[in-house]
Amino acid sequence: MSMYGIDVSSYQKKPDWGVVKEHGVRFAILRIMNSRGKDASFEYNYDRCREAGILRGVYRFSYALTEAQARAEAKGVLTELAGRKLEMGVWLDLEWKRQRALGKEKVKRLANVWMKTVREGGYECGIYCNMDWYKNVCGGLDTMYWISRYPNPDDGTLKENRRPHVGESGWQYSSKGKIPGIAGNVDLDIWYADSAVKKGNPYREPVKSLRYQRLLAGVVREDVKWLQWELREAGYDIMVDGKFGPATDLSLRAFQKDHPKTYSGSEPDGICGARTRAALKQAG
Repeated sequence: MSMYGIDVSSYQKKPDWGVVKEHGVRFAILRIMNSRGKDASFEYNYDRCREAGILRGVYRFSYALTEAQARAEAKGVLTELAGRKLEMGVWLDLEWKRQRALGKEKVKRLANVWMKTVREGGYECGIYCNMDWYKNVCGGLDTMYWISRYPNPDDGTLKENRRPHVGESGWQYSSKGKIPGIAGNVDLDIWYADSAVKKGNPYREPVKSLRYQRLLAGVVREDVKWLQWELREAGYDIMVDGKFGPATDLSLRAFQKDHPKTYSGSEPDGICGARTRAALKQAG
């Protein structure tokens, strides 16, 4: 089982996402940033994909040559996302020739720093690259891969004999696609259900009940990240930072108000106990 999608940037301007959805596109990987800052179409694309019911991921082309630059790039992505929901994760785009000149071991170190930073911010993260980069530069890391490989000539159709077959989560099979609702060419992708973006909460579930008044302000905890992740997956606008502060407390109480069987009294209590955890996992 697989699903079809596209990846876009400001080059595609402002697609008519309702029309795009009608023509079989189930997901879109959106460019979130370029070398100058936020992609000009990102906010439009993010909101319109949600309205159309299209799954969303984001990517950023990396220009990092040091670990510090890799960390800064990843933090820039987290800042722009601001805790917003993604169904298809964050993708590190590796294809810059100056990075390649660093050698594969250093590129892999940069990639691991980049991805670790994104994951610590609450998002799944993988690598986008072509087959040459996968084989000779950045393949073999413990992550998901989205691989580009086109037929020659590239006529916008899927040629199954060109599939990478390296355990990829996704395959970008053409850069010459034509989709109603989008002016000009667009990249075409196929995603595989047996190797799609990892599902499930990557953080440690609380062993005991969590309550704001009992936690030290500003302390980062994995079990709080678990709670924030589940709240975000359930549709609440919250940052996954591991700090159980007022924003997390309010979101938790809002969730409980929407799920009355999760608390005992007449009002939500803001305690993440067993019933609340079970409801969060079911909702997310």
